[in-house]
Amino acid sequence: MSLTKQQSDTSAHDLDSQLVQRLADGGFHSGEQLGLEFGVSRATIHNHIEKLTTLGLDIFRVTGKGYRLAKPIQLLSSDKVRIKLPHELRELPLYLNHVTGSTNDDIRSIITNGTTPGTSVLAEMQTHGRGRRGKQWHSPFGSNLYLSIYWPLLQGLNAAMGLSVALGLAVAESLTAAGIQEVSVKWPNDVYIQRKKVAGILVELEGQAGGEGQAIIGIGLNLAMQDTEASIDQPYTSVMAHLDKPLDRNWWASELIKRCIDRLTVHDQQNLKGLLDVWREYDHFYQQPVRLILGQHEQIGVGKGIDEFGALLVQQSDGLKRYFGGEISVRNATT
Repeated sequence: MSLTKQQSDTSAHDLDSQLVQRLADGGFHSGEQLGLEFGVSRATIHNHIEKLTTLGLDIFRVTGKGYRLAKPIQLLSSDKVRIKLPHELRELPLYLNHVTGSTNDDIRSIITNGTTPGTSVLAEMQTHGRGRRGKQWHSPFGSNLYLSIYWPLLQGLNAAMGLSVALGLAVAESLTAAGIQEVSVKWPNDVYIQRKKVAGILVELEGQAGGEGQAIIGIGLNLAMQDTEASIDQPYTSVMAHLDKPLDRNWWASELIKRCIDRLTVHDQQNLKGLLDVWREYDHFYQQPVRLILGQHEQIGVGKGIDEFGALLVQQSDGLKRYFGGEISVRNATT
């Protein structure tokens, strides 16, 4: 009986995942061995190894020994992530993909009327990760965290105001709790360490203005990003560069899920009212000269924090102004 195209695609995806898990130990594995283990030919193994190489995995082959990764990879495990969560969160739906287009798109495809708030998707790699204003989010395999969370907006889309700010603080507090210094949040959705970007947040909203809606929240956190990624057009850093102990990717995944769900729950109840002082501690632009770019127009002023709805407050020559997200880009006035 022949496989349908969908079944064939699923089988190919499963074999990719199985190979990654087998090679993760950094040891040699022969094509013949792998073929016997997974019930396919050596040629099929070779083809899938080539595919994984094109996705950025550093795999090499030695005649007589087989295939191996240049270095071992600590793979994510949904079970290991779940067990590190607080007891009340361990039953939340949690999905893990080795290679996917976008975790936000994955969440979108599984949402139904009964989807549990806090349902999460993790991935080892995204081939079409995206950031704010349609920018590509560079997502190499097994280096970082790519996480998406579903959250309902029972009070309508207006209830999403300030969500990215609350979530940026959740990421920043995770970094600080791990002992990392000089953490800041750049309004409305980027997190920095020593003024270099380490994380980004993308909140995508769906629903009608007058009714209930939903937020699909994507978070990318650089855990072990190499400093040779030429495709990134701004200064960046990684968590590992600022830790003096081994990095546990599964712990970081559980930490982000826990803190983000906590912030989302509080935000539902009181917007950002209880976070304004916390924001000032992390505000990348507080009391700094800023330049706001709105399409072809620019505004100059001094950053004065945010209000309870997440609007950026800027002191300008004609008074204190409020700016919301969307297509606004904020930079230091000197750059």
